[in-house]
Amino acid sequence: MKWWARSRLRTKIFLAFSFLILVSLLVTLWFTQLVVSAQVQDTLRRELLTTGQVFQELVQERAARLLTNSILLTSDYALKQVVHLSVENQDLQTLTSAALNYQQRIGVDLLWITDETGMLLADSLGKQNSGKMLATFSPVSQALSSGEASAAVVEIDGALFQLVAVPVLGPDVIGFLVLGQGIDDPLAQQLEKDTGSHISFLGVDDPLSQQVQKDTSTSVSVFSQGRLFASSWPQTARGALFPAGMGVPEILQRPARETFLISIAGERFLSILVPINSQLPFPLYALVQRSYDEALAPFYALHRRIAGIGGGALVIALFIGIGLAGGITSPVRTLVNGMQEVLKGNLGYRLGVNREDEIGFLAHSFNEMIGGLEEREKIRDMMRKVVSPQIAREMLQRGVTLGGEEREASVLFADIRGFTSISETLPPSELLHLLNAYLGRMSRVIEEEKGVIDKYIGDEVMALFGAPLLLEDHAIRAVAAGIGMLRELNRFNAAEGRALPLRIGIGIATGAVIAGNVGSPERLNYTVLGDTVNVASRLQGLTKEYGVPLILSGATYDRVATVFPCRSLGNVAVRGRQQETALYTVEWDRGFPNSS
Repeated sequence: MKWWARSRLRTKIFLAFSFLILVSLLVTLWFTQLVVSAQVQDTLRRELLTTGQVFQELVQERAARLLTNSILLTSDYALKQVVHLSVENQDLQTLTSAALNYQQRIGVDLLWITDETGMLLADSLGKQNSGKMLATFSPVSQALSSGEASAAVVEIDGALFQLVAVPVLGPDVIGFLVLGQGIDDPLAQQLEKDTGSHISFLGVDDPLSQQVQKDTSTSVSVFSQGRLFASSWPQTARGALFPAGMGVPEILQRPARETFLISIAGERFLSILVPINSQLPFPLYALVQRSYDEALAPFYALHRRIAGIGGGALVIALFIGIGLAGGITSPVRTLVNGMQEVLKGNLGYRLGVNREDEIGFLAHSFNEMIGGLEEREKIRDMMRKVVSPQIAREMLQRGVTLGGEEREASVLFADIRGFTSISETLPPSELLHLLNAYLGRMSRVIEEEKGVIDKYIGDEVMALFGAPLLLEDHAIRAVAAGIGMLRELNRFNAAEGRALPLRIGIGIATGAVIAGNVGSPERLNYTVLGDTVNVASRLQGLTKEYGVPLILSGATYDRVATVFPCRSLGNVAVRGRQQETALYTVEWDRGFPNSS
């Protein structure tokens, strides 16, 4: 303990307070956990028992409703006549049809009609064979022996049903009417919705080791020595009800109405077994479950709150102990955090250091520097929206200077036919929405073929292929883009559903151009100039005269003739040129190979 004797008083006080706060925090957390866990278990147990009671009351209510419906049906003169005549004439088809009709009218899952000996005459579901003896089948056997209505929970083809058997009197017993409601997944899910607890119906059976599915509407999962008849759990979670080392028999060996914990998919559930009165040859139980971890969530929040208070007290003690050192290192750490945010790309981050000393000056300078970077990033982002990314890269690599270079490229012009007339019939906002939607689709088609949007001229689009991005197959990509635009226009017209669909004309020319920056030193624009541009614009105008949506120049045709099906339109003297220009169009609706 020599180090304690040599320690300074401030250190001793700090350590003593820290120790007391830590011990108080741990004791508080332990006591809170002890009390809250007991309260949560007690509350959950009451809620689980309530869910079991709700199920029992539901079973009784359904039995009463089935009994009432069956008594009303057996009092129906028409039913008695149908049963009597069908038995007398052996007309079982009419009786089955009547059973189905009555089942649908009263909204039950199952309706059987037997004769006075208990032999099945009609099944509304058509799954049981006529002539099958039900004299030993509960509740028909009880109704046969007592002559009165009888109810029971039974298994039919692997599924649970709640049945009521009532004699049909005419005036003597001429048959029995059996009504049934399924105890199935929808019932379990409705109980979960009403009570907030998961519920599963389990029973012990002969040893089986595989899953089977009976020929009914209900799937039955069969595990070793047990069955899961129905559950509110989804199918994916049902296998987790019985993890390795805990089969159905072990669960069913738990004392009834006593809670126990089961872990499902990493979450703990408080569970309880509620016996179900049935006429089955094995015990039947309702396994009611509720999330234990979810119920403890408020405690965990309280746990964290207490820990936070205790941690805060420790932090306060720490700051008292470190004194002046904390006042110096805190703004430095703030600066480091700010630099880390900037490295992550968060240029909106600002330091909140309000000081008049050197560190304050450093923080102020840091904020100004980040503000400058943020402003430059905004300008760059705006440039990306106004100028094509390829053009922006060209300017950054070669510098923003006037001038250009000669290269071979393909130029595409596309214009909406009759746009002036369309403009006169639409409000400005609608017209702008239509134009933006159209241009957006056309631009995506062009960019998919590595084309560059040079400019939008009202409803007209000018696109470049081979400048500024060098492309060996620029002519093929330009024609592929033109065909893609026509096909995309068809899809656009179908989506818009306009009475007068949009029509466009496209002109494509290939040749030498001057590509570069044009304008003044203060304001310039990247574009291409030359005879090829003029020819492409004129060809676009000729599409209306020739009645085709797409016209190629002879130079373009020479480069794509082996790729696309083309046909000649003849020669024409394009305005502004002395020599004639060969015109071609593409049979674009015949399909073409992908150029990319």
